[in-house]
Amino acid sequence: MKNKIAYQGAKGSYSEALLADRFDDYIYYPKESFSQVVESIKVGEVDFGLLPIENSIAGTVVDSYEELIRSGIPIISEYMYKISHALIGLKGSNIDKIVEVHSHPQALQQCKTFIDQMGYKAIPVVDTGGSVYNLINENKKEIAAIAGDHFEMEDEFVILKKNISDNEQNYTRFLLLGEESLKVEADEYKTSTVLISSDKPGSLLKALQEFASLNLNLTKLESRPILGRPWEYKFYIDFSSDKNDERIKVLEENLEDVVEDIHFLGTYPCLLYTSPSPRDRG
Repeated sequence: MKNKIAYQGAKGSYSEALLADRFDDYIYYPKESFSQVVESIKVGEVDFGLLPIENSIAGTVVDSYEELIRSGIPIISEYMYKISHALIGLKGSNIDKIVEVHSHPQALQQCKTFIDQMGYKAIPVVDTGGSVYNLINENKKEIAAIAGDHFEMEDEFVILKKNISDNEQNYTRFLLLGEESLKVEADEYKTSTVLISSDKPGSLLKALQEFASLNLNLTKLESRPILGRPWEYKFYIDFSSDKNDERIKVLEENLEDVVEDIHFLGTYPCLLYTSPSPRDRG
């Protein structure tokens, strides 16, 4: 029986493109929201869920990250996908006559310079792939969408302009969630955590010193507001680790008296890049 993977988005989304690249022998289940992806794992509809977690231009996908934290489902692998945004219109559209562009908020942010230069009105929608197919429903040639240039294979659409990202080094990190680990090996592993420091002077510094004392290299440190606790913050922290790293247990024990709370989201292989990856560029 084939394994099943849920993802957020419609046909043609970057999530689907990544799955086609890495999981061509799996069955894909598109969902309208990140919460539906997580719920489909919990109820046993699918084996795994794919979430976009961070973009190299626009930063953390906060809604996705928060859904990951609430789910309690461990991260089992990471994938980095090269994002190549294009301006897409219906057949017969003219780039100079476009007045409005639709796409996911992250995609709009990643192409902000191009959108501003062209004077387009940016309209956020649920996902990139869906924004393209919605052009058929709108049936207005003055409206375009931003999505992957793989849509040039579709007869109904035309690529008005390729490579419109603010920076060509545009990558999105995706995390695969599931209760069972994939049978993969990697040269590098990563551990993700969420930390709430104590409300005392120097508490965050003391917490970070515990990472340093164990020679754990931080790869991500980001503060986010704690819902319901104005002006208090939690911290997303990723660090390089080994597959079965004994330092993680030591870290947890050392932090018990230093922080208010720490939650480990998973230790997972992080060298599973689609090509070309940032490490491939010359």
